[in-house]
Amino acid sequence: MRLRFIIITCLLVWRTAAMAQDLSSIPGVPENALIFVDSVESKKGMEGLDPSKIALIDIVKGAKLKEKYGPRGENGVIFIETVDFARKRYTRMFSEISQPYAKVLKEHGSDSSFQYVLDSSQINNSVPQMLAAMERKNIEDIVVMPPNVAKDLVKDYEPNDKLLWVLIRSKTTK
Repeated sequence: MRLRFIIITCLLVWRTAAMAQDLSSIPGVPENALIFVDSVESKKGMEGLDPSKIALIDIVKGAKLKEKYGPRGENGVIFIETVDFARKRYTRMFSEISQPYAKVLKEHGSDSSFQYVLDSSQINNSVPQMLAAMERKNIEDIVVMPPNVAKDLVKDYEPNDKLLWVLIRSKTTK
């Protein structure tokens, strides 16, 4: 989880980098690693992938990769999720965890009118990138509420035009 957080932070800082930049320039990234984009093996690496459309990069190394992917995985595997893919994944996961979330997501058609709050801190920028790092095992609960009720529970409250607020409480804050 820590490496994932570091990668997300680096992405946010380097998001305006040249589109042609590849991962080999980032320290700790294995050369000749197997690359998956949105769960599909990429034969072209990162070619043609807009850095501003990347939500998550997960770099995995270890002996078990060779068991799973054969010799192609011995140098490591890089999993890249685009913003759209990550959004579908975390909205599906949140829907499975919280029936009220599933209901309002269905009613609204997308989460674009939702304000996310993670452990009492309002997420204002790079929502898909922040939520892409969430894992089901680390989520305590998800509560959906109107803004006027939620503002009393959010420490860094900044008013906005969002219709519903989604409060996510993680298990790691205990």
